[in-house]
Amino acid sequence: MREIILIIDDEQDIVNLLSNLLKNEGYQIVTASNGREGIERFQEFDPGLIITDIRMPVMDGIEVLREVKTKEANTDVIILTGHSDEATAIDCLRHGAYDYFRKPLEDIDVLLNAVHRVIEKRKLEISNRCLIQQLEELSIKDPLTGLYNYRYLQNCLDQEIELSNRYGRTFFVLVLDIDQFKNINETHGHLFGDHVLTSLSGVIQSELRASDRIFRYGGEEFLIIMNEISKEEIAGVIERLMTRIHNYSFTYEDRHDKISVSMGGAFYPQDALDKTDLIKAANKSLAKAKDAGKHRNEPPPTNSNDPSNATTN
Repeated sequence: MREIILIIDDEQDIVNLLSNLLKNEGYQIVTASNGREGIERFQEFDPGLIITDIRMPVMDGIEVLREVKTKEANTDVIILTGHSDEATAIDCLRHGAYDYFRKPLEDIDVLLNAVHRVIEKRKLEISNRCLIQQLEELSIKDPLTGLYNYRYLQNCLDQEIELSNRYGRTFFVLVLDIDQFKNINETHGHLFGDHVLTSLSGVIQSELRASDRIFRYGGEEFLIIMNEISKEEIAGVIERLMTRIHNYSFTYEDRHDKISVSMGGAFYPQDALDKTDLIKAANKSLAKAKDAGKHRNEPPPTNSNDPSNATTN
């Protein structure tokens, strides 16, 4: 994809000169004859570089620079100026312009080199931002399933508790555990087990609301945070999950199998007043579900804050 350069100048000769030169360098060129038109083009095309004259009708280059920097766009600005405007151009540098050049444009190669440097800088900045984003994702995501990890879960629980205390709302933590997962690995191998974990992640996510957050809590355990949800709604979520997982066949290469899961959960602040006790309450509920055995589906009791204990096979 070609980089876009926006040229803003009321002198058509300058526009034509720069357009032809920069097109020959492989850039896509957009032009405007005044600052206001230039801002419209900027918003429409999101150029990597703007080359603008200072003195223009309607809106001058200084106003263009201020507008671009206000938007916090990843767009650099090169200023074109007459000899008498050099002090103004220097002031523009202080306000974020990348460089300035005096008219008439006698040394075109110097200008072209500046343009190339701007575009390379932009590419490097975009690449660095992508790399930082990837590193941030790696720090909070489980590498196998792509779900949020235990570390990020702790931060999210702190945030949810703070919001709950501030606004007086509740949230629910649901823990889901794969029954006898060790047997799955021993029977079909660890690659099949990894496939089960990855596929189950997608199955669970497909039954949740957009606002719900799912984490890989342990080896074969998943944890879901659901805010502003009633016990009746939780029962519905659990019923859908149990039905979907019960009917789902996991297939990897030539191997096929089904699994069973157990679930348990707890409300904040009804069942616990801090995240440690909240997780303990949810795990206690999960343990009750496992003790109850398979082939059970017990919805959340309507006369208690104790969340559901459920298993499915």
